[in-house]
Amino acid sequence: MNFSFTNLAEIIYKLGPAMINNNIAHLVVDECYLGVPGTIFLFNTLRDMNSLEELYVDCELDDGHGLVNDLNDTSMAECIPSLATCTGMRKLMLNGLSFSANSCAALRGVFPRMSALLELRLGGNSIDDECARALVQGLSDCKQIQSLSLSRNIISDDGLDVLILGLPTSVDMLDLGGNEITLARQLPLLRFKKLHLTWNALSHGGPGLIAKSLANHECRLESLTLNRCNIGNEGAAILAEGLGNNQRLIRMSLEDNNITQEGLNAFSSILCNPSSIDASYNSNHTIHDMGGYGAYGANIPQDVEILLELNSDPDKSRVAANKILQVHRHLDMRPFFGMELDLLPYVVAWLERFAESRPELKLSSIYEFVRAMPTKVTKGWGGRRRGRSVSSTVSVRVPRWIFPWVHVKHSVSRILGFSLCVN
Repeated sequence: MNFSFTNLAEIIYKLGPAMINNNIAHLVVDECYLGVPGTIFLFNTLRDMNSLEELYVDCELDDGHGLVNDLNDTSMAECIPSLATCTGMRKLMLNGLSFSANSCAALRGVFPRMSALLELRLGGNSIDDECARALVQGLSDCKQIQSLSLSRNIISDDGLDVLILGLPTSVDMLDLGGNEITLARQLPLLRFKKLHLTWNALSHGGPGLIAKSLANHECRLESLTLNRCNIGNEGAAILAEGLGNNQRLIRMSLEDNNITQEGLNAFSSILCNPSSIDASYNSNHTIHDMGGYGAYGANIPQDVEILLELNSDPDKSRVAANKILQVHRHLDMRPFFGMELDLLPYVVAWLERFAESRPELKLSSIYEFVRAMPTKVTKGWGGRRRGRSVSSTVSVRVPRWIFPWVHVKHSVSRILGFSLCVN
């Protein structure tokens, strides 16, 4: 059952029997005028709707206040206990209903009855840090909940700390957009997969705290939204540095943060470090979405955009190889001459897989080996002609930028009799 942009104050009483008798599982009341009596009647009706699985009530105005229905925290606290009978509730959205201390205390008593709850949205209310504490206490038994949105409230760093420490481990998405988060003190942003902090005035040290979390190997973040967070070029460079060792984050949106080309260029060397082949291999091959800058100022530099597009390939072996081939037009084989010819079959196999369109690269790599050790080539060929076998005790130390991607490594090893080590 769906009601949108409608004056329900006079007809809600007539709808009550139909709502109860039709075993409704989904009820939407979107920006409808109810008034306090109508709201109380609606929630009292919910008491008899045991089949309800999804409830969407949004009374939020465009200016972010929930006063269109003259609701207040006290009246809503009296309505909320009616939800206790909706034990099958899976998605609950109550936006713009003036929730504060009393309402959150009432919700704390209701949530333990909703063990099937998966998604909770309480946006556009007056929920502060103490309210967040009450909600966390109530949600402790909701072991299946995955998503919590508390956007457009008045939660600060203290409330964020409460949420990080107290929410069930099943929660992997937290939306705190439009609150009072500053990240002015140490807070580990590790446990969530999706974190939305849009429209929070972060402190000068906020980007550094985020970067520290991103660099932590325990960080689970896959999507991070930081639009309109007062980050700037300096903050963008700090965030880019945090991505250096991060292999989880796939999306970071930084729209409308006064970031120019200078700030965006900081991501180029993080996505592909050109200083060496190993550095290119160890670059970030995961993040591939940085939001749409066109509507907010500077466009993403072309080289960064190309690298992000490369990162969208799920085959990270191919991503890294393409970056190496794109940046290093010539593969310097000199560091590997100490391995003599033992490494050459792996280099050739790697080039055959990833550089099929670059035959000159394969030839030049072989040529470097041959030119560096012609006597080894001659002796090796002579040994083959006389039926000599290669010792099975030879240990080939293969660089990491080659080893993970050579699918034929085991067959090559068997043919040549090499044991395989990785640097």
